Amino acid sequence: MTIKEQSQNGRSETERHAFVAAPANGKARVAAPAAPSPSAARKSTVAKVSHTLSVALAERLEEFAFFQRVSESAVIEYALTKFFGQGSDDAALGESLRKDGAGRRRKS
Repeated sequence: MTIKEQSQNGRSETERHAFVAAPANGKARVAAPAAPSPSAARKSTVAKVSHTLSVALAERLEEFAFFQRVSESAVIEYALTKFFGQGSDDAALGESLRKDGAGRRRKS
């Protein structure tokens, strides 16, 4: 069985299969269709991301954002926009980062 999520105009946007594991009697059951979420029809203009920062940098970011009355996300977005605004040559941007000591982080 397929569950179709519909946008506000009634057109199908996504399809998912919703099967539930067979119970002890061996008969498969199908889950009831889920109601489409109100946000399914809207496309978000932001993405939620999560990255690690050094404790000192995270504290500096938190303090700066608080006293300047801006969000931490706004500060990070501004910094990344400035960084990527330096040019479209990803290799050059990467080389610049590595030259200044940036590298891959490893989980401890």
